[in-house]
Amino acid sequence: MWMLKWITKASLSETLTRVIGLKATGQISQSQFQQIDTLHYEVENKLLRLIGSVEKKRDNGTGINRISDEREI
Repeated sequence: MWMLKWITKASLSETLTRVIGLKATGQISQSQFQQIDTLHYEVENKLLRLIGSVEKKRDNGTGINRISDEREI
């Protein structure tokens, strides 16, 4: 789980880094940058809440380790 946590956060950070580069080279406007930055902030907060929720379920034993509708017996 820790690996997924860091990979997703790193991917999100890389996206923002590229957007900063686009702004710095004049390929997007300040307005476009602000829109993307706002979306980035929203996605980052949702991702952090999702990670927290999954970790909480893992810690209290209510989570699952696979994608399936059926639980193992």
